[in-house]
Amino acid sequence: MTLDTLIILGGAFVAVLPFLGFPSSWDSVLLFLAGIFVIGLGVTLRRRRSSGAREKSDDMLVNTSQTQRGEHDPY
Repeated sequence: MTLDTLIILGGAFVAVLPFLGFPSSWDSVLLFLAGIFVIGLGVTLRRRRSSGAREKSDDMLVNTSQTQRGEHDPY
């Protein structure tokens, strides 16, 4: 199961939770835990995507600099 799917399911759980009939104290605790869960998944997803983008930009930077050096510097 992907992180995107887990975030969607966590959001659906938060949306349905008030209608499940739990006592209000349980609702408060479950909403808090679901919120922490969704935040954790969001942070994890953001870190994974930003590290992947950084690796790609580093590769492009190396390739671009080698091409420019070869075209503009005859030595």
